[in-house]
Amino acid sequence: MAADPGIAPLKPVSPLSRRGFLSATLAACLSVPARGQSAAAATPRVLRIAKAGFDGKAPGPEFRVKRGEEFAVRVVNELDEPTAIHWHGLRLPNAMDGAPPLTQAPITPGASFDYRFVAPDAGTFWYHSFHPTHAELFGAFIVEETAPPAIDQDVTLLLAKPGKDSAFTVNGTPSFDIRARTNERVRLRLINTSYDQVIELRVVGLRTFVMAADGQPAQPFAAREGRLILGPGNRTDVFIDCTLVAGGSSAITLEHAGNSLGIVSITCQAGEPARTMPRDVPRPLPPNPLPERMDFRDALRLELALGQSHPAKAATPLFAVKRRRTVMLGLSNPTSESTFIHLHGHSFRLLDGLDDGWKPFWLDTMPMAPQGKARIAFVADNPGKWLIEGLGSGGAPIWFEVS
Repeated sequence: MAADPGIAPLKPVSPLSRRGFLSATLAACLSVPARGQSAAAATPRVLRIAKAGFDGKAPGPEFRVKRGEEFAVRVVNELDEPTAIHWHGLRLPNAMDGAPPLTQAPITPGASFDYRFVAPDAGTFWYHSFHPTHAELFGAFIVEETAPPAIDQDVTLLLAKPGKDSAFTVNGTPSFDIRARTNERVRLRLINTSYDQVIELRVVGLRTFVMAADGQPAQPFAAREGRLILGPGNRTDVFIDCTLVAGGSSAITLEHAGNSLGIVSITCQAGEPARTMPRDVPRPLPPNPLPERMDFRDALRLELALGQSHPAKAATPLFAVKRRRTVMLGLSNPTSESTFIHLHGHSFRLLDGLDDGWKPFWLDTMPMAPQGKARIAFVADNPGKWLIEGLGSGGAPIWFEVS
C-alpha cells in the first residue's frame, strides 16, 4: 500500500543535533498563584539561589535522577530581586516550567517555591535562573536511562562565557582534566549555557560518536574529524574511546576565528588497560516517548520573523492549538545579528526545504544565523501555556497555548 503523503511517520526516536531574556514587563502579565506542596508529599531538598550561585556554587549542583523517578526541590530566593528556575529542555507539566508569570508567580526575595515533577525523557538537560541579569546562575540536570548504556565514565561539561570580554569556562574553571584507562569509553554530556555564542569543539585524535542532541537519542554516528557544534542552550552527548597508549594524552579544543584553544585534556592513565580492545560501535540509546507521527495535512502553519514585534500581546497567545495537533513554523531572522529560538515544553524536528522530510534528530533550541531561514514541526502534546524564547522583541513574551 502506498504511504499517505499527508501523514509523516517518525522513525523510532532518532535524534542529533535560551535561555530567555524577559524584561520587567513580563512580570506584570498573566500572573498566576504559585502552587503549594501537598501535605502528603515528602519534604523536598532545599536549593538556595544567591548572587554567589546555587548553594554558594557556580555552576550549581548537578542533579541526577532516573527516568520515572520523582524529583523535588524547594528553591529559596536569597537574591534581592524576584526569580524562578527554568528546567531547560525538560518536557514537564506546565506549572513546573519556571517561566513567570506565565506558569507561576515570580519567587520574591526571601520566599520559596517547590518544584516537583517526573521527567519523561532520559537525557542531558540543565537549569538556570529565569532572569535577564542572572546569566551565571545555572547547573546540569541529568536524567539517567533505566538501562544504563555500556560506558566506563559519565562526565558532564558545562560550557559558559560569563561576559562578552571573558574567556570560556568548563564547569566554572578555565580548563578541565579527564583521566581514563586505555580502551575505556567515556560519555561526555556537553552543555552550551551561553545565550549568544555558537560553540565549535574538536575532539583531537580519539574516536567520537554522537549519541544524542538536546537530550534526545540519535542514531549514533562518528563525528567527522571529531568536530562538534553547539548553539546557545544546545546539548550534545558523545561517547569517546580512550584509545591512546598508557600515559598518552589528547584534548578537546575550542575552535574560534581560526584558532584552537585546549579547554579539556584527556589522559590515558598508566597501568593495565580497561580491556584488550576498544568497545564495538555503540548501540543507540533507549528511545524516549516522543510522538511517532506528524499529520501535516491538518497542521497549523505559521510564518514568524525572529526579533520582531508580533500581533500577540503579552496577555494573549500567539496561537492556540488543540492537544496532539501538529504545528509547523516557518522561521526567519531578518536582522543582522545571530539569535536563537527555544521552544518550552516540546521537542521539534528541523524540516527539509520542501517539508518532505526532516533531519534525523530532535531539538528544543536552535540557533538562527543573520538573514537565516528554517522550518520546524512539532506535535503539541503537552497542555498549558508555553513560551517561545527568542521570537519577540522589546521584552514582550511570545507564547502559545495547548488545550
